[in-house]
Amino acid sequence: MSPLPGTMKRFYLTPFLLALVLGMIYVLPRRGEVALTSLSDKAIDKENKIPPLHIGDWIAQPITPSKKEVDILHKDTNFIKGTYFAYDIPPLIHRSGQSFDTGINLSIVISGFDINNSIHRPERCLRAQGHLNMLSVTEDFTTPAGHRMKVKRLSSIFPIPPVNEGDDPFPIGFISYYYFVGHKHLTHDHWSRTFIDMQDRLLYGADQQWSFVMLSMPYNLGKDPVETSLRQQQAEKKIRQLLGELTDQIVDWEQLK
Repeated sequence: MSPLPGTMKRFYLTPFLLALVLGMIYVLPRRGEVALTSLSDKAIDKENKIPPLHIGDWIAQPITPSKKEVDILHKDTNFIKGTYFAYDIPPLIHRSGQSFDTGINLSIVISGFDINNSIHRPERCLRAQGHLNMLSVTEDFTTPAGHRMKVKRLSSIFPIPPVNEGDDPFPIGFISYYYFVGHKHLTHDHWSRTFIDMQDRLLYGADQQWSFVMLSMPYNLGKDPVETSLRQQQAEKKIRQLLGELTDQIVDWEQLK
């Protein structure tokens, strides 16, 4: 029995479409000049590799990224870490009664040429580190200088591993905020950033460097939901304060316009 006419058409059409798609590789624009990220000159202190060490009442302490953190990134990626402390941030109290000074952790990842291996979705990284019950939401945010933007807010629980074998982990709460800064764009969404990159390559034959900025703050969970909610609100107030003050300083808003 001979094949039906429609079957024959599909038989020849499939390899034709495949060849057409593969052939488009040769007409796509090649990577050109890379437009640098719109972090201002204040974003990186040349000596300490951290944004401003003093912002209002905040004092920062630089942190050297671990070898494990550095090794998962492309070699031309710039990874900056630090912790900002303030006098009114309550310490973490372990169930043993031991007190630990805490602050707001800052991470800035400035991509190299290989963007896919330079910046990742933080949800994936935090889950890999052991964060549980993660909730991700988009929020509108306005800085003290009046710059409006969207940020991603993450809330999670992190079980601190026990010191002694057989003891239970000690859970604490975590709040994180993050966003991405390109050459002409600021976005809160990983997929939006990917779409912008595709559009730039196809329409303009250009690439833009991206920076990932994230602030995270731990806090003690309460004995009941009401106490936990109160402590979370206190942490929320502090991290949003630093988020606004820091963003006003490290983002080149004129270039983003």
